[in-house]
Order: sequence, then structure tokens, then C-alpha cells
Amino acid sequence: MSYSRLIRMTLTVAVTIAAAVAAGTPAFAAGGDTTPPTAPYLIYYQGYHCGQLIVGMMSSTDNVTPQSQLRYEVFADGTPIGPAPNRGDSEVWAWFQNDVLTPGSHTITVKAEDAAGNWSASSNTGVVTGYAC
Repeated sequence: MSYSRLIRMTLTVAVTIAAAVAAGTPAFAAGGDTTPPTAPYLIYYQGYHCGQLIVGMMSSTDNVTPQSQLRYEVFADGTPIGPAPNRGDSEVWAWFQNDVLTPGSHTITVKAEDAAGNWSASSNTGVVTGYAC
């Protein structure tokens, strides 16, 4: 490859990335992927004493990002409460301690995010009860 051709290719890539960043889109993250992962599926959700919460879900899949690299966020009543660690298995589990849930009923959902920043639709919902200490 000639030096001038290499320079032109480098400039083209740099301009494309700059345009994507200026537009607020992920720049070549996962190859320009715009398809979100499938929605995770809640299989277990339970509120416990002192506002603790345990959530389990079936993993999402994505057209580009490997399953082990998907990120999961748990929501209570539509508000994010924290990530669910993905260990690359077919199921993802999260345990939130110490006053994550206030006393009373809460609706739990989960979303998955791929490497390009695409968010899945919300999972099915689960209703849990938070208990005071």
C-alpha cells in the first residue's frame, strides 16, 4: 500500500469518527452496530429484609456483541438501581444490599446494553416487596 493511500484512508476514518462523535452516535463501536440486543427475561425477583433485592434473568443476545460482553442494568419503578454482573453464562444474577428498596411494592425490570451503546427493550416485569430493617 502506498504512503499516500494510507494517509487518505487514515484521514477518511478520522473524519468519519469525528462526524459520529459530533452527532452523538457511537463511533465504530462494534462496527457501527445499530441493532439493540434482545430483551432479557426475568426468571427470579425477590425483595428481602432491609431493602435487599435479588434478581435473576435469562441472558440477552446481540447480532454483534458477544453475550459475555453485554451489560445489564436493573430498574426499580423505572429508576436504575445498579448493574447486574455478567459472567458470560446463560443466566445473569444480581444481589443488591442495604436499602435498595424502600418498604412497599416495587416493579422490577432489566435492560441489556451492547458494546455500541444500543439498549434493549425492557424485560418482563416483576413485582417485589421491600421490607424495613
